[in-house]
Amino acid sequence: MSLLKFPMDHKQQHDALRLHSDDGDARLKITAAVDALLATANDAPRLSVVLAGDRLPSDTVSALITGLRRLRERGGAIEVTPADDAVRDGLALTGLNHVFAFPLQPDEIARPRRSLLSRLAAASFAALIALVGIPVSAAAEHPTDPAAILMKVQERNPTLSSYQGRMHVDLRLTSFPFLRQHLDGTTYFKRPSNYEVVFDRVPSLAKGFDRMFADIGDPASWEKRFHITYEGEREYNGRKDLELRMVQRVRGMIDHETVLVDPSAWTIDSIRYDYYNGGQITMTQTFRTIAGYSMLAEQDAEIHIPYAKAVAHGTYTDYKTNVAVDDAIFTKSEKKN
Repeated sequence: MSLLKFPMDHKQQHDALRLHSDDGDARLKITAAVDALLATANDAPRLSVVLAGDRLPSDTVSALITGLRRLRERGGAIEVTPADDAVRDGLALTGLNHVFAFPLQPDEIARPRRSLLSRLAAASFAALIALVGIPVSAAAEHPTDPAAILMKVQERNPTLSSYQGRMHVDLRLTSFPFLRQHLDGTTYFKRPSNYEVVFDRVPSLAKGFDRMFADIGDPASWEKRFHITYEGEREYNGRKDLELRMVQRVRGMIDHETVLVDPSAWTIDSIRYDYYNGGQITMTQTFRTIAGYSMLAEQDAEIHIPYAKAVAHGTYTDYKTNVAVDDAIFTKSEKKN
């Protein structure tokens, strides 16, 4: 890690650190920068952090607060400069834009007590957020335009150009004839809008269900295929998700689809397919961090259609990120469809 050093007077040192909200090592980098300052600066050490990204992570806030407390013991300070609107809004929402700011005036004690208490209250609120692990961005304003929401979903991994991974699906009929099937396949992604799942083989029982796993993973194509409207917020697992209603431009068997998006992570939590014949399929998803990227980890489906009820559980493993992916994979899929 390299720090930019700015000379001040003989007692002060000012270092600058650039971070991104998706940097999994942000906490370690902040701690290392504070350690370096305390080891070299005699008095009033100052750390300037330029923070970019589309959120204000709780672990980064926690590391900044801890670092600020250590530097203030030596008369120092931390300044956070937002490089993006989401970070700026998160800082303003919690009052952290006043806590993490230069200069730390020597006459601060002489200022009205209300100002000092306001800063302490903001810092305590931020510490509480960091303690319980709630992303600050979750409370910030979010877009309500469907195109803007889907753009956020597509851009949640801005430096991910491609990936390849394996998927494994267990499908079980919960109505007669109570059969089970296991599917294995490979999932591919390549920017700007190519996504495909290629199953090793698809038994007759699973025909039709295989497309469901490919459709949910390709939001880049949704605006071309659907009329999409924003329906407000909906409770999901203790948080507020953004609800989108999607109606096919070229009508088929599906009356509409309902998508729930987590605005703190810009991942798709759930999608429900409502069919004209009264059938319904609901798919839910969970994600995990792999190589610094938010990647799909598991999917669960509940299937209720005329003459059949089933459940499915899918897992995603063996991801390889930013690898060469042959365009022919997606071309073959277009011809097949």
